[in-house]
Amino acid sequence: MTRQPTAPVTFGVLGPVTAAAGTGPVPLRGHRQRLVLARLLIAGGRVVPVERLVDDLWEVPPERAVGAIRTFVADLRRALEPDRPPRQPSGLLVTEPSGYALRTTPDAVDADRFEAAVGEAGRLLTAELPAPALAALDAALGLWRGPAYADCVGEGWAVAEVNRLDELRMLAVERRAEALLALGRPDEAAADLPGHLAAHPLREDAWRLLALARYRAGRQGEALAALRQARDVLVAELGVDPGPELRRLEADILAQAPHLTDIPTVAVPDRAGAAPDGGSASRRPFVGRDAERERLRRAAEAATRSGRPTLALLSGDPGAGKTALAEALTRQLAAEGWTTAWGRSPEYEGAPAAWPWTQIVEALTGSDGSSSPGGVPSVPGGGSSSPGGVPFVPGGGSSDGGTAGADSVGDPAVARFRRHRAVASVLSAVADRGPLLLVLDDLHRADGDTLDLLTALLAGPQPATGPVLVLGTYRATEITGGLTAALARAAGLEPVREYLAGLSLEATGELARAVAGTELAPPAVALIHRRSAGNPFFVRELAQLYAEAGGAALEAVPPGVRDVIRHRLAQLPPPTRTVLRQAAVLGRDVDPAVLGALTDDPAALLDAVDRALQAGFLTERASDGRLRFTHILVRDTLYADLSASRRAAWHAAVAEALQRQQPVDPATLAHHLLSAGGPAAARRAADYARTAAERAERGGNPHEATRLWAQVVEAYDRAGGPSGATG
Repeated sequence: MTRQPTAPVTFGVLGPVTAAAGTGPVPLRGHRQRLVLARLLIAGGRVVPVERLVDDLWEVPPERAVGAIRTFVADLRRALEPDRPPRQPSGLLVTEPSGYALRTTPDAVDADRFEAAVGEAGRLLTAELPAPALAALDAALGLWRGPAYADCVGEGWAVAEVNRLDELRMLAVERRAEALLALGRPDEAAADLPGHLAAHPLREDAWRLLALARYRAGRQGEALAALRQARDVLVAELGVDPGPELRRLEADILAQAPHLTDIPTVAVPDRAGAAPDGGSASRRPFVGRDAERERLRRAAEAATRSGRPTLALLSGDPGAGKTALAEALTRQLAAEGWTTAWGRSPEYEGAPAAWPWTQIVEALTGSDGSSSPGGVPSVPGGGSSSPGGVPFVPGGGSSDGGTAGADSVGDPAVARFRRHRAVASVLSAVADRGPLLLVLDDLHRADGDTLDLLTALLAGPQPATGPVLVLGTYRATEITGGLTAALARAAGLEPVREYLAGLSLEATGELARAVAGTELAPPAVALIHRRSAGNPFFVRELAQLYAEAGGAALEAVPPGVRDVIRHRLAQLPPPTRTVLRQAAVLGRDVDPAVLGALTDDPAALLDAVDRALQAGFLTERASDGRLRFTHILVRDTLYADLSASRRAAWHAAVAEALQRQQPVDPATLAHHLLSAGGPAAARRAADYARTAAERAERGGNPHEATRLWAQVVEAYDRAGGPSGATG
């Protein structure tokens, strides 16, 4: 007889820890059993070693702690899967060689459902769908039954997850206020926020929402009182003044700025679903870049002064924060009354030609050709998006089926001309009502039609008119031939050019603290800065790793960073990838002469190095031609992906090459010989490490000497003991 499948077990952690099956609540026996369940749930399906469970459950473990853990797990299994046949392995609470893991089904944990709902609400708000966003947030907040992991108060291993869930709950409350404001229900938002702020008085965005809600409810005096209270709290608690958004809002309320009730701003959502000018509750932390943003701000002022389109170009490495800076500029200009619209080149093939311009035109006119909700004007021609009532069609031509369409189909040049004229008409009509910001994100992926339109609208025979700032972003390491040609055509316009290098140490610390949600010691900030080279994406990933696993984890490569690096490497030709893997064996700094010892084709090596330089994986020192990995995380990812046998063989080859160099660096040579493996190489490594240690002692470097003497001992052990070493 076939056993009927049982209903999946669900778990509750937004309050006391609970479990429920198809028949009802699962009985959990005792406080420590709940702690075991909570610890496994926080691990998110990862294996928790038995030793870790023992350390987490007891400050001073009892004599039979491991046996107690096994008893707790066995009891949990019986409670969670009462119908499981004897001796059949559990599919839920599984045993691994080192410990245990709880393999839950998707959406089995209420915290996961809550997090997904908050994210979906953010996407709905971005898409200007506040009603379903509000419904999703109400349902999500209804999942809370008390403090998260209420059984685990005081448990150090639960603190990070509890804080993360509390942060999400605060975000949900603030997004709910955003939804209420978007639905025209400011009184409800104003009623809900004071209780939220009483518990979390340092949430500047909540103060902003409260003041805005009161203002929209016709309570200007109370709105200003909220901002004064925010200032008093921040000064008393932190000794700082309110941030720029609160200061700007106060000035706007005093001036009764029209955009507080009717913001003339539209936007195309980005790949993550967050609109550049959307509610700040869904933004990633943005730090630094003040000088770059100010120069872009001056470019916007130049466009308004001249009354003509102006081009600004923003480039940098992947993850440098180009989109984040463009979003910050968008919010700033939108608050000043600019109309804004975004177009992004797609990451996939098959999109219509000039797709970013289609996004922009639809955002400015409404997808049906009518005026958009944000007060963006319709273009001439009865609400259509081009002159004479001919709607803009990506790829060229007309959609009216008449003569214009026939011209477009018959002559591609005519189609392009009509498309350029249609888009120019849209932009000019909008700019005639007020300044306009257009953001073309990811131009390194743009098709030829998108780039042709860009240059035609700025410097063609019938360019757009009016105060328009066009901001194009692209990866400096992925410039295509088409983009090179477009930039050359636009050079005569003398565009404003900004390149985003790494964040400073101070800005890195600010971003890392915002992501980790806790204060970071200066050495941890310095390590994050060194390993990330100030790249904001790498900083965020390392800070998240620090928040989850502590400072020791900073030497690892975060999974998200590793995935991005592997994806970028996969775009390179195989010979280039091989050379980069060989270079990783040498360390972050690479001597081209030593690298050449690993290949028998010098021409292929030069080609590979050129490609790696162009792709931004390596940099070249002008003084001596030495190479260096742009980011240590790139080198670490490459090195970690090598098999042990290949790694050892390349270390051995590097050691042989180094021995032929003069003068010999004994410390470097000892490292490569020890990494090569085998007793013979270890014996030679011991000699070189000893020489290096003695030099360090004579040079007054005791810490380096200690490290090298430890390497000597390790080498002796691998060689079979001191007697096996020569000399």
